Amino acid sequence: MTNEEFEVKWAENRDKVLANNETYQRIARSYSSWGWTDYVVFIAGFVICENFMKTLVKNILLQYLLALVGMVLIWLGYRFVRSLLGGKETLEEVEEKIKRQYRESVDG
Repeated sequence: MTNEEFEVKWAENRDKVLANNETYQRIARSYSSWGWTDYVVFIAGFVICENFMKTLVKNILLQYLLALVGMVLIWLGYRFVRSLLGGKETLEEVEEKIKRQYRESVDG
């Protein structure tokens, strides 16, 4: 099978093949899933930033705006660290591995 023929076949069956792969689905869910720790970090980030901003800024509106920004930054940092600790492979790497396996099974 030529490379072009395989790419056409892969484009037709990609979604079905990836949907049946447990590793791919687990990593894809981890990118968008929210657990209870996300909510705890989100709320704790706001509380920490709000208390910190009270000492720096006297304007209440500015305090809350800066606390919101800090809350989001803390949560994004948490998600980044969680992704580093969660797994070694990215979604793209897993997809390439699945594509190679599919190629081998089609060429058979």
